[in-house]
Amino acid sequence: MNPFWIGGAALFIWALVLAFALGLRSEGFPRDDRQMRGVIVVSVTLTIVAIACAVIGGITGAGESKGLRHGPEVAKHS
Repeated sequence: MNPFWIGGAALFIWALVLAFALGLRSEGFPRDDRQMRGVIVVSVTLTIVAIACAVIGGITGAGESKGLRHGPEVAKHS
């Protein structure tokens, strides 16, 4: 499994929680500077993790043998 599936999913779930559970339910969100900094720190951290997972997975070839891929391409001679 490519590590991006984990890092990207974590970022996606955070975005959903931030938008629907926190942001849309409270008109005054974030309430203070401390809460705003917390949201920024978590968001930036998860974004960096997702990008790092994508880059590392691409470099190492993690998950190449699994997933939604077809078999090896066969050259057609005409």
